[in-house]
Amino acid sequence: MIEQQDQNKNELFIFNFFGVILRWRRLLIVNTLMAAVITLAIMLIFFPNWYMATTSIMPPEKDTGGLGFGAGMLPSGLGALLGGSGLALPGLASPSDLYASILRSRAVALAVIEKHDLKTVFDVDLETRALEELYARTGVIVQAEGIISLSFEDTDPERAALIANSFIEELNRVNTENLVSKARATREFIEQRLEESVADLKAAEEDYEAFQKKHKAFSLEDQVKAAINTIATLKGELVLSEIELGVMKKSLSPDNIRYKNQLFKIEQIRQQIEEMESGQSASGDPSSLGISVAEAPELGLEFVRLTRELKIQETIFELLKQQYEHAKIQEMRDTPTVQVLDRARVPELKSKPKRVFTAALGGVLSFGLTLFFILAYEFTQREKEKNSEVYRRISDFTKMLNEDIFWLKTLFSKKEKGDVG
Repeated sequence: MIEQQDQNKNELFIFNFFGVILRWRRLLIVNTLMAAVITLAIMLIFFPNWYMATTSIMPPEKDTGGLGFGAGMLPSGLGALLGGSGLALPGLASPSDLYASILRSRAVALAVIEKHDLKTVFDVDLETRALEELYARTGVIVQAEGIISLSFEDTDPERAALIANSFIEELNRVNTENLVSKARATREFIEQRLEESVADLKAAEEDYEAFQKKHKAFSLEDQVKAAINTIATLKGELVLSEIELGVMKKSLSPDNIRYKNQLFKIEQIRQQIEEMESGQSASGDPSSLGISVAEAPELGLEFVRLTRELKIQETIFELLKQQYEHAKIQEMRDTPTVQVLDRARVPELKSKPKRVFTAALGGVLSFGLTLFFILAYEFTQREKEKNSEVYRRISDFTKMLNEDIFWLKTLFSKKEKGDVG
């Protein structure tokens, strides 16, 4: 019985609810349409069209320059140990993330602002305000494949495309200047070391020539020759590794992981050289790298030393010479460092505002508010007919609200009279 009564009450409530909507349908329709039309008119008058231009660039390629080129001249084992680092440490940002950070940097943003006189466009006087407005309109996204996408919004579609492309141009400029600066520092460092190498090579050649004049030429065993060649190669790589360490000192702290790895690499090379020269490994076992040059006769040992020194200096000179030429090329190059996948084009369709959607939303909100006030009015009228306690409380609240409104009007009218007086 109770369930039947509850069901009847629910049905009655639904019937009354739709009855209220039917009685006030004209007001609901008019208010909804007026709100939608007014919202649309406001959007058309006060909110201009915005256009979004988008450009994308390929992920940056790994730099194959630097001091790693000499690894290609070495035996496979040493090349893998001493060649280009190619280390990828966990937690480090990817090259694409680095490019994205440069695009968001203050240096790039200020260059774009100055290039397009965006202070005037944004109607601001302060550089900080121009930066805030530029960042608010710019979006940089690194996709899963590493492609970097940059978008810019503006009320002028042509300007939107120009500014989006300008970001990429400034990225290329900053990247090129950075690479050229590194190449210049490397070239200056290697140039100094190359001068020292020339002097060392000349001295080695003179000593070797003097020995040959004094003694007959000696024919060394193949195994001794192999040991000398290997030591010479290791010596050459030791010099290259020390040069890399010298370059790192200019930009990295001693606590940097790359700096520590380079120190470890140098120590390993020195240990291998010591094993080759002594004929024993660090544990005291015979070295697997070759026989000891100390096993040669005394005269032959002197010749081995001179031959080895000459070979070392020749190897160092050749590597430094190639590296020096490579650094000069890197310093002088002006080729683009950024590969553009899609240049920004003038957008044909606006990106915002969504006027129809906003107008529809305004109509829905108006419908909801109108319905709320209608239901409140209907409820008040029913309670008034019953002369219920709820209606008396509503009346007291309304009376108090009217008194407060009258008091505010009186207060403002007194102020106006005082101002006139």
